[in-house]
Amino acid sequence: MKSKQVSVRFLLCAGLSIFFLWEISVFAAPQSAPVSGPEVYQKRCASCHDQAGSRAPAREALQKFTAKHILRSLDFGMMMSMAGPMKREEREAVATFLGTGAAEPGPPASAFCAAGSSALSGPDQRSWNGWSPSTSNTRYQTAEQAGLTSSQVRHLNLKWAYGFSGDMTSFAAPTVLGGTLFMGSAGGMVQGINANTGCLYWVFEASGPVRSAIRAVRNGSSYSLIFTDLNGGVYSLDAKTGRLIWKHRVEEHEATRLTGSAVELNGVVYIPAASWEETRSTDPLYECCTFRGSLSALRVRDGSVVWKTYMIDPPKKTGVNSSGTPQWAPSGAGIWSAPTVDTKRGVLYVTTGDNYSFPATATSGIQRSCCRRP
Repeated sequence: MKSKQVSVRFLLCAGLSIFFLWEISVFAAPQSAPVSGPEVYQKRCASCHDQAGSRAPAREALQKFTAKHILRSLDFGMMMSMAGPMKREEREAVATFLGTGAAEPGPPASAFCAAGSSALSGPDQRSWNGWSPSTSNTRYQTAEQAGLTSSQVRHLNLKWAYGFSGDMTSFAAPTVLGGTLFMGSAGGMVQGINANTGCLYWVFEASGPVRSAIRAVRNGSSYSLIFTDLNGGVYSLDAKTGRLIWKHRVEEHEATRLTGSAVELNGVVYIPAASWEETRSTDPLYECCTFRGSLSALRVRDGSVVWKTYMIDPPKKTGVNSSGTPQWAPSGAGIWSAPTVDTKRGVLYVTTGDNYSFPATATSGIQRSCCRRP
């Protein structure tokens, strides 16, 4: 495991970490053998799905679904709570083993806007860009900005509705710009939708569920749409066409989970990173834990890294658990929410989550109930 580091100074204030210089660390992930789908099924699934009289669907029923449908259920559907301890490669392997390789049908032709229509062709007013319309994360607009007063809310009526096919939940905040609504979904589909009629301009399929709000950043005569997925991917799309401009990972850790929305300033986007590695700790054979929360600054034009900093120091082996499995610390302190930018002071504010392994660190947000001991 190799790393390269530059010194970092920080100030703690009410659970917030304020960074002035930035740490850069890169770790080489160990190579492992390919995961066997049948073995994962026997270990994780067979006790329910192969049991006669079980309320869980039988294996024969699962084999009628597509691999994408099964993976979506494991990622953020009916089986998410059961799949939490599974690594990403295990979920992919068992979904491929069980499901068919058939492609899932996309939206019908009737759902799309008329030929020749274009995203961002509407008025620029009454917009909401990203998690908050300002870098301060206030999530507030005046009546003039919104085109709506509080007294008018009671008189609103449904104009149109859009369904996310195959999803059980909708959790991404929409962005509205130029008469177009941009929104991700639990199934990983990102849509460009006419805000007035609900018709589709385009659809893009990400590699995992998209929970973050999409940030539109001016790029020449158009906009780049910056967003993340729950499997660690960061994307830039052309707002008019939905075409992929670039895609990167900001963390190589397999349990990386990106939920916090990006913020942008002067052509640089700031990407917070968290993970669900904590759920892996229920497996006594898992080496818990090595993930570290981080914040990455990427150039909008190509996704290249400007700087990157971690919330805690690199993990070290602290001992073994009762099964003899090596244990590591410190870990955790993920950033789950959108950063806040203080343009006057040139400072970013981020909030951190708990540590995953003992001992607790001063830069984690939850220290009283920390942590999993070896």
